[in-house]
Amino acid sequence: MRLGGGLVLAKRFEIHVRGEVPPDLLDELEHLTAVEVPAETVLRGVLPDQSALFGVLARLQNLGLELIEVRRLGDV
Repeated sequence: MRLGGGLVLAKRFEIHVRGEVPPDLLDELEHLTAVEVPAETVLRGVLPDQSALFGVLARLQNLGLELIEVRRLGDV
């Protein structure tokens, strides 16, 4: 993907939400893997751009899951 003539690299993210992410949503989030830890779910993976990140966050919010933390782990 290009932005302003430069190449935009995909980013690796870690998203923490309180509770369990439903299995059907996990199937849709093909770029992310889920790890359940006590009282929360940690989603990790590569997202192609900020728009994709916002889309994931919106889906989680629509399910009423509480966002605990979003961490960018670096470029791919």
